Amino acid sequence: MQSYSIKEFEDFVRVNSEEEYRNFHSRLTRSNYPINGIRIPILRKYAKEIAKSKDVTDFLAQKPQCYEQCMLKGLLITHLKLDDKDFFPLLESFIGEIDDWALNDVVCSSIHRKDDTYLQKVREYAEREDIWFARWGIVAVMVNFFGKDEVVYEVVDNLIAKDYYVDMALAWLIQVLVVKNRQVAISLMQSDKVSGQVKKLAVRKIKDSFRISKEDKEYFAQIIKT
Repeated sequence: MQSYSIKEFEDFVRVNSEEEYRNFHSRLTRSNYPINGIRIPILRKYAKEIAKSKDVTDFLAQKPQCYEQCMLKGLLITHLKLDDKDFFPLLESFIGEIDDWALNDVVCSSIHRKDDTYLQKVREYAEREDIWFARWGIVAVMVNFFGKDEVVYEVVDNLIAKDYYVDMALAWLIQVLVVKNRQVAISLMQSDKVSGQVKKLAVRKIKDSFRISKEDKEYFAQIIKT
């Protein structure tokens, strides 16, 4: 199988970059990676194609030189058929290169695994001091394990990373739980383990959701006032 080259990636960037989208996305991120402006659906489709047709080993070993290269690396990992002994080192290397919420969330949300091995890794990630590992753990629970009450409580109880992006991930998790596991959402909003800042962020996200009733929006807003 032919190796995927950096030249092919550069050609892909040249063809698919959009200045307007680059300007738009640059306002949403604080990433230090240069942004070319390639839409996520295009990157997703491309990752799926080359994962099937190319050997991406060398590409994955390279340090990202731009935002899209980092995103593509993460998306490629989600499409490769790997044993866990190969998958998790690649995944953890990728998480170590993340410096932006979208790089984290787009790739994390693309992994749909509910097995015990991934669950244990998610628990470990959530307990790390690194903000992106911690955010990964929270988002992975939201995507795959929101029905496991004890896991949700454990992740919240054991968080040690302190950062706005960790708080926002936890607020997002609570918003999702309002829809999918309401009693746990109530418990978290009443818990001393969740900071007042996170509760305010959660109420803001709850108010913005089209999936949550007006009554529940008022109910959860009232919790933080009592």
